[in-house]
Amino acid sequence: METYPGPRPEGPLLWVHAPAPEDRAAIAELLRHLTETRPDLGVLLTEAGEAPDWAGALNLPVLLRDSAPPERMRAAQGFCARWAPDLALFFPPTLPAAAATEAHARGTTLFLIASDLPESWRSRWRIGTGLIRRLLRRFDRLYAQSRETAVQLRAIGLPRWQIAPCGPLSEGSAAPPYPEAEREALAAGLVGRPVWLATETRPAEEPVVVAAHASVIRHTHRLLLILAPDEPARGPALADRLRNEGWAVALRSANEEPEPETQIYIADTEGELGLWLRLAPVCFIGGTLGADAGADPYAAAALGSAILHGPATGGHPVHYRRLANAQAARQVRDAASMAEALGDLIAPARAALFARAAWEVSTEGTSATDRVARRMLDALEMAEVD
Repeated sequence: METYPGPRPEGPLLWVHAPAPEDRAAIAELLRHLTETRPDLGVLLTEAGEAPDWAGALNLPVLLRDSAPPERMRAAQGFCARWAPDLALFFPPTLPAAAATEAHARGTTLFLIASDLPESWRSRWRIGTGLIRRLLRRFDRLYAQSRETAVQLRAIGLPRWQIAPCGPLSEGSAAPPYPEAEREALAAGLVGRPVWLATETRPAEEPVVVAAHASVIRHTHRLLLILAPDEPARGPALADRLRNEGWAVALRSANEEPEPETQIYIADTEGELGLWLRLAPVCFIGGTLGADAGADPYAAAALGSAILHGPATGGHPVHYRRLANAQAARQVRDAASMAEALGDLIAPARAALFARAAWEVSTEGTSATDRVARRMLDALEMAEVD
């Protein structure tokens, strides 16, 4: 990976400037889509201040990073002369007017993705509105992620053909892999048994999970809990403690399989989350009952699990909120509420409804990402023909 102050790569270059933190996952997915189709496409990422610190997580063929030029025409001219981007992608709150103007003058095709517009753009009495209108008319497409945003862009005075409603972009399914042969073997031994999963559980959460399991197992006698602690090394001690409490426990790291009498299966191995998610139609995501460190729920949603979680969703609040709005997840606070939710969702038909809704939420935006990527690639191809 090239980084600042590396040279401009050979071939086409896309400049992406300062997506908001909540948009970065979607933009990363868009960039992966673009570079899968065009492996020769280089990507330049910039921020308003320091070079972006999130770029290192992207696995792109050619990735460069730089600081954006100040809002002065001479600086913009130098920046655009150095990088000569073929395409540029901007966002309303951070749109660099001077650099966008200069890039367009040099032949760069401009795109904007807008989830909302700054207040200064929306007031028709602001003196800057005319400047914004003239700048935005230089763009190939303005992608409005809501109907309200599309209406606001029209109110600025932009033509309908330039505004493309697209909705939220895909953030990727984040579905973890799993070995199908192993899944089939385990599933064969669990035929007819209801199964639920508690993953990434913290020590303080495990008594809550086990208490909820104890409550539901009274009337769902063959219920199996797959318990995956946040630190696999805790598995043997956790198994010993549960056995001392009277539970029939099997331990994955000891090569034990869940037998018909097993009540709790300790999944204390690395890299097998996808396997457990495919076996369990209901999943509680640990770290959400107080640690505020829960995993991204889209991993469970993408593999068809109905989701239970606590109130501490600070790590991925948007994803949890989307799932809740789609009635694809249930929030719990203690053993009693967890048992109530689990008792409801463990019924196959009920779990399937939640799982379907969760999958749809986790994969929404795929067609929007495809449309944006296709237009950008078409613009690149047209420029190359010229």
